[in-house]
Amino acid sequence: MKKTLLLLTLSVALLSCGTRKKAADPDTLPKDVALRPDTNSGMQYDREQLSLLRKEIEAMIALTPCTNTADWMFAPIGAKPCGGPSSYIAYPIARQNEILPLIQKFSSQQAAFNQKYKMMSDCALVPEPAGIRCEDGKAILIGNRSVASPDVPQ
Repeated sequence: MKKTLLLLTLSVALLSCGTRKKAADPDTLPKDVALRPDTNSGMQYDREQLSLLRKEIEAMIALTPCTNTADWMFAPIGAKPCGGPSSYIAYPIARQNEILPLIQKFSSQQAAFNQKYKMMSDCALVPEPAGIRCEDGKAILIGNRSVASPDVPQ
């Protein structure tokens, strides 16, 4: 009986050594935390791209000095997470064919950014400016006084 048990144990041990278990795929093993990509860096990159596009728009606008408000218009720019523009920007009518597509591109990219990173905002509507004035060669948007303000009694 002892010999049978010893023979059985020895044969099981030898058979188990003979079976080869497939090595784990290194791609499915847990990654070291230090090697994991920083998800915030993607957000930072996207934010920088938006900033560069905004600066490009502003630089293009700055090429034309504001001397007559009749030569200028304003347009909504950007996108708030709740909808609507994030602000308004003045641009020279003479360059609208160059500037308006960039403004639309910026607005759609900001909307995509907001959706991708699940951004939140105050959902306040940005009032449309009442007009434009020229000051030191720059177009300045005139605020809309018809919008209720907590500081101004109605």
